[in-house]
Amino acid sequence: MIFNSYSFLFLFLPVTLAGFYLLGRTTQKGAALWLLLASLVFYCSWDVRFLPILLLSMGGNYWMCGRLLSGQQSSKKRWLTAAVVFNLALLGYFKYANFFLATINGITSQNIELLTIILPIGISFFTFTQISLLVDAYHGKLKTIDPLHYALFTAYFPYIVAGPVLHHQEMLPQFADPVNYRVHGNNFAVGATLFTFGLAKKLLIADNLVPLVNAAFGSDQPHLVQAWLGVLAYSFQLYFDFSGYSDMALGVSRLFGFQIPFNFNSPYKAASVSEFWLRWHISLSRFLRNYLYIPLGGNRSGQMARYRNLMLTMLLGGLWHGANWTFVIWGGLHGLYLCVQHGWRGWRRGETTAEPPGMLRGFFNRGLTFLAILVAWCFFRAADVPSALNLLAGMAGGNGFSPVTADPFGLCMLGIAAGIAFFLPNTNEMILHLESRFANKPASFSLVNTQWSSSIRWGVATGVLLALCLLSMDKPQDFIYAQF
Repeated sequence: MIFNSYSFLFLFLPVTLAGFYLLGRTTQKGAALWLLLASLVFYCSWDVRFLPILLLSMGGNYWMCGRLLSGQQSSKKRWLTAAVVFNLALLGYFKYANFFLATINGITSQNIELLTIILPIGISFFTFTQISLLVDAYHGKLKTIDPLHYALFTAYFPYIVAGPVLHHQEMLPQFADPVNYRVHGNNFAVGATLFTFGLAKKLLIADNLVPLVNAAFGSDQPHLVQAWLGVLAYSFQLYFDFSGYSDMALGVSRLFGFQIPFNFNSPYKAASVSEFWLRWHISLSRFLRNYLYIPLGGNRSGQMARYRNLMLTMLLGGLWHGANWTFVIWGGLHGLYLCVQHGWRGWRRGETTAEPPGMLRGFFNRGLTFLAILVAWCFFRAADVPSALNLLAGMAGGNGFSPVTADPFGLCMLGIAAGIAFFLPNTNEMILHLESRFANKPASFSLVNTQWSSSIRWGVATGVLLALCLLSMDKPQDFIYAQF
């Protein structure tokens, strides 16, 4: 069951909402338990065989968290080590066992039989979420935890499939607040709008770019124009697919009164790769920085140590996305980009004639950053390394030139997607300005500044958009990041 399906919209969501708020009028724990059970049903709807793995992860981590909270200081390090090993072993077996076996076969020319393994959906997300909680428990940032709230934090259905990677401080206090178990009209208005915007990103934009993407990435010899159109289409398909999911997750959670953090902030408007990672998949960037890059030493031991730590962090971040060398190369490219960027900035700071970037340089930086990201996306999407290199050869003109034969509708959608991503305000800027915590957050560059309000005009516009989405739900497609 996915967000963009009739079964979710017209059965699961209304039944879960009704039960949650009816129980919330009399028993907060009952409402939380109902939401937990609904989350487990949602997870089972993908494949019931996934459930024991989720329960094993949840139960094992809760038990070890208890040991960290109640144990002696001298034993906490051992418990944390055991907990991290447990999580990485679980993730490593289900996600990477066959990858390593296949790599050994390729290197040694052996023929080790691959394992029959099902990959539980969302395992990367609920594993990283729990690791961050365990590390904070070890450092004393968590004093106690309710078992029901812990289970709900782990299995909460709006984000278990494709994130964001949440921090316990963002959710556990909300689960304990009685106010969030009462109906609030503003939550429904904002939640429904966020969900509709996300649904439109997925159904009306991302899914309509698929033919252009498949034509390029499925071609043996993509020519110049076909290769460029395919890579551009994929960059926007991935953007609107993942940001659409994130908006829907925000919206659905808001319907239940809980606010999860936004995960996108117009990443293609970034003027550097480091800024891109502050805007793209924000929760994962935060996790990699706080629980990998900084523990490795960050930039505390000089520039060369910084380069090493950046490369290790991005290589592991790439591998987190999937068990394929293409993801490792994708992460390595971003690590290389970051090293080059920091080296360039260090050299520029040594210049006495360095000038602050003007508008023209700002546009040049954005264009160069986007071009670097496009090259990396080739490896992210390709089935294997030779396919990615073949596509890059096509982009460089190595496969020749042929006239454009793409569907005009696909080309039109590609132009619309680019216009929205580069020149219009994002969903956060349109809606979340209502939240006090975002009131003073500076907006990105946009040709227009449109802000949502609970007015009849916006209600009609959202209703029309939702109707268009419902008419496009005949063949619902999975979300790209659900595979990670």
